[in-house]
Amino acid sequence: MKNCPNCGVTLDESANFCSLCGEPLLERNETNLAFIETRRKEREDKILTEYRKLSGFQKRKLFLKISGMVLISGIFITLVIDFVFSGTLSWSRYPMTVGLVLLLNITMGTFWVHREVLWGGLSFISSSVLLVLLDIYSGNSGWGMQLGIPLLLAAYVTVLLLFRLIRRASQKGLNVVAYSLVTAGILCICTEGIINLYRFDSLVFRWSLIVMASSVVTALLMLYVHYRLKKVTDLKRFFHI
Repeated sequence: MKNCPNCGVTLDESANFCSLCGEPLLERNETNLAFIETRRKEREDKILTEYRKLSGFQKRKLFLKISGMVLISGIFITLVIDFVFSGTLSWSRYPMTVGLVLLLNITMGTFWVHREVLWGGLSFISSSVLLVLLDIYSGNSGWGMQLGIPLLLAAYVTVLLLFRLIRRASQKGLNVVAYSLVTAGILCICTEGIINLYRFDSLVFRWSLIVMASSVVTALLMLYVHYRLKKVTDLKRFFHI
């Protein structure tokens, strides 16, 4: 019996190639490490080339399959461990719920990646259900509906508007960073307002205004530099410099 120099599986003495990985079993394989390393590099390059040939949809489907196997396996293992040691389903409800919602969002992103509104709307609904369920699991104090969903809505709306703004930009550069900074400032204002309404029943803004002002000033400087550079570039092209 002999072992494959690539994967280590045990093979018959008369075998000419590995039945598992397909490595040719030449005599020089056992002594020539450079040959083995070259074969491994060729195989890795082939796999990488085949992956690059996949379309965007095929890559997303591959990611969905891998993430689905990981998430479902993790959910099953946590359920079994929880049931074996406690005789019921207690703490395993949290990873199970999060894993299922995450898998649902990955699935929607796989098939509806170019339909932002539909994907974003359904993703928001599923994430809202997740927050409500987590609130129920932890004692049903009401934070899921009163705090979690408003914060989630603010995040989804601002990020969706940011994606739309970036997609419509004819030239992408520092303007993308500027848009992101302004979006972050708006999200900070929404966050502080929602938290203050939940805790103190008052709409008061303090630190978020400072963040917003800093973001706007920095964004304006970036936009000036971006469009200034664009103007210079257009002039160089016009005069063939």
